[in-house]
Amino acid sequence: MNIEELLPLVKRPSRYLGNEHNVINKDWQGVRLRVALAFPDLYEIGMSHQGLKIIYNILNQEDDFLAERVYAPDLDMERLLRERGLPLFSLESKRPLSDFDMLGITLPYELCYTNILTILELAAIPFYSRERDDSQPLIIGGGPCAFHPEPVADFFDAILLGDGEEAILSIARCIAAGREQGKGRAAILDSLSQIEGVYVPSYFEPQYDSEGNLTEIRPLNGRPARVRRAVVADLSDQPAIDRPLVPLARIVHDRLGLELARGCTRGCRFCQAGVIYRPVRELSPERVMDLALKGIKNSGFDELALLSLSTGDYSCLTPLLVRLMDEFAARHISVSMPSMRVGTLTPEIMEQVKRVRKTGFTIAPEAGTDRLRRVINKGITEADLLNTVSTAFELGWKLIKLYFMFGLPMETEEDIDAIPALTARALRVAGGKGRTINASIGTFVPKPHTAFQWEPQLDTATAYDYIDRLKRAMPKGAKLKWNDPQNSFLEGVFSRGDRRLAPLIEKAWRAGARLDAWSEYFNLARWQEAAAELGIDLNSYLRRRELDEVLPWDHIDCGLEPDFQIRELAKAREEAYTPDCRVHGCQGCGLCDFKKVKPVVYDAAAARAEVPRSFGARPAVRQPEGAYYYRFIYEKQGLARFVGHLEFLQALFRAVERAGLPVKFSQGFNPSPRISFSPALPLGMESLAEYFIAELQTPLSDLDGWIKRMNDEMPQGFNIIEIKLTGKKQPLKIVTDYRITLPVEIPAAEIDKFLRAKEYPLSIIRKGRKKEIDVRPLVRGIEALDTSTLALSMVSEISKAGIKPLEFIQALLGVNDNDTPVRAVKLAWREDDANGY
Repeated sequence: MNIEELLPLVKRPSRYLGNEHNVINKDWQGVRLRVALAFPDLYEIGMSHQGLKIIYNILNQEDDFLAERVYAPDLDMERLLRERGLPLFSLESKRPLSDFDMLGITLPYELCYTNILTILELAAIPFYSRERDDSQPLIIGGGPCAFHPEPVADFFDAILLGDGEEAILSIARCIAAGREQGKGRAAILDSLSQIEGVYVPSYFEPQYDSEGNLTEIRPLNGRPARVRRAVVADLSDQPAIDRPLVPLARIVHDRLGLELARGCTRGCRFCQAGVIYRPVRELSPERVMDLALKGIKNSGFDELALLSLSTGDYSCLTPLLVRLMDEFAARHISVSMPSMRVGTLTPEIMEQVKRVRKTGFTIAPEAGTDRLRRVINKGITEADLLNTVSTAFELGWKLIKLYFMFGLPMETEEDIDAIPALTARALRVAGGKGRTINASIGTFVPKPHTAFQWEPQLDTATAYDYIDRLKRAMPKGAKLKWNDPQNSFLEGVFSRGDRRLAPLIEKAWRAGARLDAWSEYFNLARWQEAAAELGIDLNSYLRRRELDEVLPWDHIDCGLEPDFQIRELAKAREEAYTPDCRVHGCQGCGLCDFKKVKPVVYDAAAARAEVPRSFGARPAVRQPEGAYYYRFIYEKQGLARFVGHLEFLQALFRAVERAGLPVKFSQGFNPSPRISFSPALPLGMESLAEYFIAELQTPLSDLDGWIKRMNDEMPQGFNIIEIKLTGKKQPLKIVTDYRITLPVEIPAAEIDKFLRAKEYPLSIIRKGRKKEIDVRPLVRGIEALDTSTLALSMVSEISKAGIKPLEFIQALLGVNDNDTPVRAVKLAWREDDANGY
């Protein structure tokens, strides 16, 4: 599919390019199975998701399989596709999703459910599994929400529960074999159901009594009553991502993410992730170092994030962090730990992290009082929290983020008032001016498979009252942020919902519900109206459940003993502590068999062993007093013209790191490469004459060799054509030549009229303000080359306001490019006076 006609008409077109560094393009005809991996949210969210990257990497490492990606389109792209009758396409090959054998859809959070329907509808695939035939892809789900999938179960042919590294290959082989043997959907689903962790929703049928209460989830045709999750015994045995995808578009978590460990042993009673990712399985420190060295070398990221549910609990963290910082600090590559627990954020760890830049710390007390933290089994005290905050500020941090929930079980008014009081005490131990605490609060949502799955959820009116109360009480010097209780309300409905919600999702989608995780798109009234039309009481899904009640997820076996969470709920009411099984031995949750499934934890002494220091790791070069300035002239063509200026800056910095260019860095809090750029090119314009000037530590000897070396690492569509030694100074006034192709015939009279004019005032908008500018002295020449092509030369000065060439052409000729965009190429530039460089 040729998407170039669409990209000028949407915001952030780089979302749809599919030309990231390390992207994998395989021969469509040379594989047995073709899989499209879909993330049901915008690109910048989906590209930040570690799970999809893992599956993408595993499938593409197999010669027989091909995996490509697709993300939910924004509303402008969705509208364009529908208006023009075009299908949603994969990023890599731009093929329609209906051409694939399997469509794998991640289920990351509840507020993305309508986006699943957007993807299916734009792919011309029926919403419901029962309506599909053998010609259409099998729709397979997976991810965290797979453990409470009933609201979307009817949309899926099968859903994978648990770890995907091994199961995805079994699923792919099963579907490929079934297709080759001429099996229909029903026969393939029967084979899939034999794979550990695969849940086929059509094999189960919910039963309700006359009052609408769920009485049973009945397995059909003698099937097992429960489906057990898949568990990977040892993560170190799984394929590694050593050539990570590097986005051109800006994404939420734009860094190299390395999973240190999966699972958590702390046993917080509100936390679903702590249940569904058990047991804890660590990677060895040697494996982490190996992945870090390869990942940075092959990506050029300037930040390495150590990922885990509780990174501070990684047994070898301190010695590992020392090794990582020794390797990367001098290269200005920082290490961050997004998930740190009070008590594990030690001074030694903080000292290492701040060696490059002080990445942020978020600490989660969860509750305002020690009593309520005992209820939820948080296992930290106020003294622990204040000590951590004090240490962080003493070591130079200016901002600490605290995260709290309200609406927790057994909460009192005193617990609510304790949140601002604790924040005030944290500010006092911070001491000094310029130190800030951001407190974030959110409504607690009871999740399936946790000790609080039976508890009621706080109503939205009370939640708003609590937010107002906390806003008034928050101390000066602290900033309060909150999640909208309306979002939490809908999340709560789907978290503990059943299959009767599938028609609600469809009805809300048809009424316009899209991208509900984004505040600018979310509209609870739309959902409430759809529910009223269907006779669904949304509030009933937030009620308290009885301990003997049939729950919509009872047939999903996450591996725990049936009464384990009942015991945990009883301990919560007694404020009794369940110790960490990493330290205090098995607590009897029932998951581990201690043969295949068991905790994998390394001795900290192992981290002191010698680790690999190869794979192209570049030793730091001391920045000399002198500097060498080189001008890199490059072209920007094809789809690259839809990469914005700021996006290219980031991509170039990463290419420079991968190529090993000895660039100097700025000093201070956030060091960055000393590179200056030619004036920003308008989005959508091609160029044969762009440049950047890099300040280098050492002179370059083999310039032709460096051109090749840099081009090997440049994003697709960007090509360096010359490198030359220059000076630091940039030209102040230049003349630029353009070739512009119009979608209409050029009105020659308008050009003649302009050339005869002594002045030509135009109104432009800059930073929200209207400004009038005389364009005539800025245009050195304009000529029609044929009936639809113009040659244009324009003057620009760095210190003066100017006008973009396409702004001028559209105003001069009355061209509207909303439907058929103008195509422009920057051909060359030259200095307009003797300013020099």
